[in-house]
Amino acid sequence: MRLSLGLIIATICLFPSSLFACLGGTNSGTITPTTAYQTQAISNGQYFVVNVTCGNTYNFTFCGNGGTASWDTQLTVIDNTGTTELAYNDDFCSLQSDVTWTSTFTGTVQILASLYFCNNDGSSNGVLAYNMTVGSTNASFTLQGVCGGLSTTITGDTGGSFSWNPSDPGDGSILNTSTGQITGGIPGTSYTLDYTVCASTSTQSATVPPGDCWTLNGVATYVTIGGEQCIQLTPELNNQTGCAWNGSQIDFSLPFTLSLDYYFGNNINGADGNTFTFQPSSSSACGTNGGQLGAGGLANALSIEFDTYDNDNPAHIYDMSCDHIAVEIDGNMQGPGAPLCGPVCAKAGGGNIDDGGIYQVDISWNPVTLQLDIYFDGVLRLSCSHDFITNVFGTNSVYWGVTSATGGLNNQQYFCPSTVVLPTSIGSFTSYCDGEIELIEWQTISEDNVSHFVIESTIDGLLFEPIGTVEAMGNTQSTTTYGLEFSSETSSKRLYRLKMVDLDGAYEYSTLILSKNCGEKESSIFSRLITESDAIRIGLNEPATCTLYNQLGQLVFTQNNVENEVIIATNKFPSGIYILHADNGRGKVEVERIFVK
Repeated sequence: MRLSLGLIIATICLFPSSLFACLGGTNSGTITPTTAYQTQAISNGQYFVVNVTCGNTYNFTFCGNGGTASWDTQLTVIDNTGTTELAYNDDFCSLQSDVTWTSTFTGTVQILASLYFCNNDGSSNGVLAYNMTVGSTNASFTLQGVCGGLSTTITGDTGGSFSWNPSDPGDGSILNTSTGQITGGIPGTSYTLDYTVCASTSTQSATVPPGDCWTLNGVATYVTIGGEQCIQLTPELNNQTGCAWNGSQIDFSLPFTLSLDYYFGNNINGADGNTFTFQPSSSSACGTNGGQLGAGGLANALSIEFDTYDNDNPAHIYDMSCDHIAVEIDGNMQGPGAPLCGPVCAKAGGGNIDDGGIYQVDISWNPVTLQLDIYFDGVLRLSCSHDFITNVFGTNSVYWGVTSATGGLNNQQYFCPSTVVLPTSIGSFTSYCDGEIELIEWQTISEDNVSHFVIESTIDGLLFEPIGTVEAMGNTQSTTTYGLEFSSETSSKRLYRLKMVDLDGAYEYSTLILSKNCGEKESSIFSRLITESDAIRIGLNEPATCTLYNQLGQLVFTQNNVENEVIIATNKFPSGIYILHADNGRGKVEVERIFVK
């Protein structure tokens, strides 16, 4: 095939390469290639059925080894149904074709010769040469935990298939046998897969991270700060970008509150800051560095920026001289116009937030009023009303996470799951079952200008949803008991916390308590779970093996054949959510989430 340059360019633009492959033709017999080249007379429009063996490589050619043709040839390897292209070549040597293909199965295929362009009228004759090279297959692959499942990377030969080892675990997890991806995996659970290519098989195992895992991009990495597991977004280096996305998506059609502790650095002359970002694209997204704070260029994104450097002096259209907060939806943290909402100083009195302090940031969303409230260190600093689903995301559920960047200046910047503080006026906070209804009850020892209480629930310890509001007495020095009935539609174990809101809008949080799952009928392996300041006391209704995993899915404790009770010392554990497994050895496994302070 010879075309002018202009026609070549037009052809490339109009047709994907796979569309050049030809189908059809007339069955002209069967061939079995050997290691030595053989030849076969062939006309355009003829195909031969080829016997193939898994792992071997096959070559079909008009370019030597006895193969020849004087016409513009095309060669297509087609599956045995005659409908799917497996390999194709045109113009390997001048106008002649040469195609090489490795089989990932044992069976038959078709080799079709055509006159350009897919002319199968039998008007041209030639000689096809073909041979086979015995192959050795490599079934190596890697398996790693990702949020909600496992992912694979094939490091050997592709085209094989994945299977459970020894069998489907039957826990609702789903295996893609072509890619090896597992979705719907149980957090903290280890899975084993086989990958088979022809006669070669390899085996790998990995553990699904807990539900509050994060996908890290750029230079983001896990660090331990003061015994607590945190995520460093940028080190003290210039021109760095780090992004971290939570393993669970968030639904903007429902109310929620998110809490994280931020560290913006200890150099007030450093840069550049962080964002709290929501976006629908993927958990591998990461924007540009410098003043774009790692969120610049992210499509259909809502970014709440915490900017520690003034890039807009003296105009101050999108930045301020104080370290500030703003809401951006155009993917550009640096103007040219003003943000959707803000900017406002992060601190009510102005000043710096990259001063070595750790600041709690809370983001609350009300889907009825379409209002987003941003609290900095417990103080409401910015409210922003907008229909983000319709005008930004185009969908209800989005990824959420944190981005950060440095440019010509830098700071170490990280965040941690927010710690909760027990208000001194709270006497008790507990729950118990009344049939299938869970009763959440708390007592206040005293109240001073208290407005109301909000009960919030979570599965992963990061994403909290309000489930009820109770008006407070307001001002009293007497013990007052409050309660709220709650019936969950899910069997997942949940954690509750109590948010006490003052009349001026300030608030505090209680410790976390575990839900009772009052609707469960089957007896539980666990008889009780008590979290103390330095230990977890686990009571059992039957003998079981108890294992505890941290937020990375790493085993931190195990004990076999526990009869009645086991005590796990937690005084050296970083605070956060841990995953507790109890296995009775008879096919019953229970999983609980435990918060360690």
